[in-house]
Amino acid sequence: MAAVAVYLYIAVRLFYEDKTELVYELNQNTVRTLSAEVRADIDRVLDKLRLVAALAVTDKKTAAAREATFAEAFGGEEELVKVAVLEARADAGSKSPQRVFVKTWTKYLEAYRRKDDAEAFLAHVRDVVPVPFEKVTAEGAWVRNSTLHEENSPPLMTVAVAIDTGDASVKRVVYADVRLDRMLESLAAGGITQTVVVDSEGKALASSDQELVSKGADLSQNPLVKKALASKTRSEVHKFDAGGKSFLGSYHRTGVAGVLVVSRVETEQAFAAAERLIRKSLIYALLIVTAAFLCALFFAHHLTAPIQTMLEATHRIARGEFERKVDVRSHDELAVLASSFNSMTEDLRQSRDQIQEYSRDLEKKVKDRTARLEASNIAIKEAQEALVRTTRLASVGEIAGRAAHEVLNPLTNVTTRLEKMQNLSAKPDRDDLHLLLEIVQAWTKELESGGRDALYKSLAAPSTAQEGKTLLEEDVGNLKAIAGDLSRRLDDRSHDLDFLLKEAGRINKIVNGMRQLTRVSGNRRQVPVHKVVADAVATMADLLEKNRIKVETNLCGADPQILADSDELMQVFSNLVRNSMQAIQEARGKGAPVGEPARVWFSTELASRDGVDKVLIRVCDNGPGIAAENLSKVFDASFTTKSAEEGTGLGLSISRRFIRALDGEIIVEKSTAGSETVFLIELPLVTGAQGGNA
Repeated sequence: MAAVAVYLYIAVRLFYEDKTELVYELNQNTVRTLSAEVRADIDRVLDKLRLVAALAVTDKKTAAAREATFAEAFGGEEELVKVAVLEARADAGSKSPQRVFVKTWTKYLEAYRRKDDAEAFLAHVRDVVPVPFEKVTAEGAWVRNSTLHEENSPPLMTVAVAIDTGDASVKRVVYADVRLDRMLESLAAGGITQTVVVDSEGKALASSDQELVSKGADLSQNPLVKKALASKTRSEVHKFDAGGKSFLGSYHRTGVAGVLVVSRVETEQAFAAAERLIRKSLIYALLIVTAAFLCALFFAHHLTAPIQTMLEATHRIARGEFERKVDVRSHDELAVLASSFNSMTEDLRQSRDQIQEYSRDLEKKVKDRTARLEASNIAIKEAQEALVRTTRLASVGEIAGRAAHEVLNPLTNVTTRLEKMQNLSAKPDRDDLHLLLEIVQAWTKELESGGRDALYKSLAAPSTAQEGKTLLEEDVGNLKAIAGDLSRRLDDRSHDLDFLLKEAGRINKIVNGMRQLTRVSGNRRQVPVHKVVADAVATMADLLEKNRIKVETNLCGADPQILADSDELMQVFSNLVRNSMQAIQEARGKGAPVGEPARVWFSTELASRDGVDKVLIRVCDNGPGIAAENLSKVFDASFTTKSAEEGTGLGLSISRRFIRALDGEIIVEKSTAGSETVFLIELPLVTGAQGGNA
């Protein structure tokens, strides 16, 4: 219970920390994206204002030309509502700036029924939100929310920028009332997050809560906004409290006119789903612990009940009551113990009866013993006869074991190839049959509904699947493809059947050979070693691939010729490869080290040993190796480290018998645990005279 509680506590802590970081990152990404969009909107307006200033104060153009140029540049303007140029000259004697240019677009105001009194409404806006001429010239740019808290008041934003006139005595400012509805729309879908764009004084410029915008709410005392206004960092995340609630917030400066974007989300809302998940997890944990406790009680009672029954039985035996038995209906060690206890009780009862019998009639006991001795003599005689029969059966069993072991190799190859044929042929055959049925059904339907003319007309129609072809051409192409697929699969099946017949022939030859196990085949002929190696590799390839083992060959240039029975030699190679595969599979199952990738490989070389030219054939693997104590016993008959299902211990013994019958030798050349095992086969090469005789 304590471990579960600690685990849940740590899991909750980690979950909350991860969730907090996620919310922070989400808020920061949100404000960073919105900040870039807001800056792009303000920069676009500032660029327009600078263009207005350039067109409005050009002295060289006439008023008509200036109006024409201005109309060409701002003819389709939809963002600006009103633009004006203010100018103050030191030599004019007046400190207040003069309006030297003004232009109004009323299209945006029509939606709010302000077209007729547009000038009066905009003048009222300017009275409520005046443009601070000196502040703008000092700071370079200025942005404020100009939305009035009145009926039918459109969302507006005032943007002002100072223009460099090149004359210190002349100051010029261009300002514009700009529609704010597009910025508000971009902030509308905030979910549980509240996002606000504030100006340099902390007043709401745009927000997902439009009531803040219409009221021109002052947010400078909001903890997050206050922190953002006081900080010189462009972007930060904070956790703060406001109005008795906890919030996770982030801000990002746009870098223009002191405008910044702030975003916050209430902690309770952010973690609402997490808290529901935690509550459910706690309930599930409680249910699981309760169920485990009940199961423990049940199993404890189930385990102790038989023990209590046996304890009561011991008390009855101590009182001399041997008739009742212990009834345990389980299938575990207690059932075995109860059975032994019952047997012991029965033995005690029988011993008691025998003692009583012996004490009543000693003479009868002697007669009984005499009868048992006679019975024992008969039993001994029967046992001797049974021993003779057993010896004969053992000989038959050894022959059967050898036959089963040798037949297993080609039989496994046959099974593996049949599985491959089944896996590769079933789906293509069904697909081709399905396509043939579709074509036949389509032709039959046209023929039955409209006769041959309708069928011919249908087949002449253009194909929808293959552009530029008729349905007849499409069907003919499909039939050709089916015929090609069937031809290829028939060729593959013919090759597979040849392989299966070949392996069946091997089985037949092995079975016939086992009838005369005491003799080695005299059917020797000149055999190319490399061809037998290639046949063995091809025979075992499917099984090795199935078990994720690569097979390789590293053969000398010439193909050595020997006098041998190719089937017996192939049986030796297949047996060695199978032993390597089984050793690798067993090591994998036990987690013992094997090479990666697992490999089995053949190598050949020519050498002269004791004045005789020989071919040296090595069968190697990178499996677990052979234990040192087993190296001297691997060729002994009936010695095996495998289970009864996997081998009888006859394979290597028979292989050595075959090789020695060819005047050769097979040994374990080396074995390194987890690295490499090498079996070396030495066979004499064919001499000129032997080749002629063969």
